[in-house]
Amino acid sequence: MVNLEIHDLSMRYEKKYILEDLQLYVEHGELLVILGESGCGKTTLIKIIAGIIEPEKGKIIIEGEDITHVPPQKRKMGYVPQAQVLFPHMTVKSNVSFGLKSHKKSKEEIKEKISWVAELTQIEELLDRFPSEISGGQKQRVALARAMAIKPNVLLLDEPLSSIDATGREALALTIRRIQKETETTTIYVTHNQEEARLISDRVAVIYDGKVQQIGTVTFIDNSPKNYLVAQIMGLPNVWPVYYIEETDENTILNTTIGEIKLTKQTNKKITGISISPSSFKPSLEKKSISDLEKSHFIEFKGEVKSMVQRDERTIRAVIELEGEKFDYAKIDVDKEAFEDILSSDQKIFLYVDPSKVIIL
Repeated sequence: MVNLEIHDLSMRYEKKYILEDLQLYVEHGELLVILGESGCGKTTLIKIIAGIIEPEKGKIIIEGEDITHVPPQKRKMGYVPQAQVLFPHMTVKSNVSFGLKSHKKSKEEIKEKISWVAELTQIEELLDRFPSEISGGQKQRVALARAMAIKPNVLLLDEPLSSIDATGREALALTIRRIQKETETTTIYVTHNQEEARLISDRVAVIYDGKVQQIGTVTFIDNSPKNYLVAQIMGLPNVWPVYYIEETDENTILNTTIGEIKLTKQTNKKITGISISPSSFKPSLEKKSISDLEKSHFIEFKGEVKSMVQRDERTIRAVIELEGEKFDYAKIDVDKEAFEDILSSDQKIFLYVDPSKVIIL
């Protein structure tokens, strides 16, 4: 069942559309991540859904009801903004109960809700403290508790982990996911961080140019990105744009930042970029002869090893600075046993790729 529908949503800033005819459907009880780069309109979108901003055009429908012009306090939405906005003169308990009091709940009901939501968000020991006495991660848990206390129809989270240190970020993300699953709350989570999307989402909506460009599970988008920009926003390794295309009778030649890529003739597809899986690169410390290359039709790259990290018992991932007019890097996966004792920082290396392994975006 569709819980939230957005139809033809548009919004301009200084005559430029930041959202334009945007469409979005959110299923009941799912956690949908809105993923996009800074300035793409993510925060504007979530504020429109919350009722903080009114759109120029479009409709917002929740469970069949048009709420486009309904005041924010009557939408029954939990909203956690990017900045931790807690009342500094109030205790944690008073901050959490603020929304409940504004909804005219009884003292007994407020007490029960505070007890429930404090346990849910694991802030029981913080209730008598003031915001100045707790950490950034704890403040965000309090903000989450305040949003969840009213048992919202939709929970809106705007970059909730952006101000949290790296050690606490994953723990809080998993807490948000646990709470969302336990309560079956329809949740929209805005971020520019692909790892957060991969960690907690049911589906991801990739947004740029004011529109949702692709929506689906992380696995689906990883395997079938719509174009170069979607692949880049998803953080897929080894993604490069195509600047222009030359066609011959037998080949399509793609001009990219890593040089010319000659492929067998491509038809009926708009080409925006290419991707090469880290496992598709075949490393060599020696240059192959031209005759060998012609026989195998491999594409050759030359570069230097810049860093290495062990991925698992058998694999090392190396970052290679590719030789060329522009600084570009490739991530490659190599067999640990074969290369661990050979590869070193600044080691010159040749990379070979079968053209059939080049993914067209």
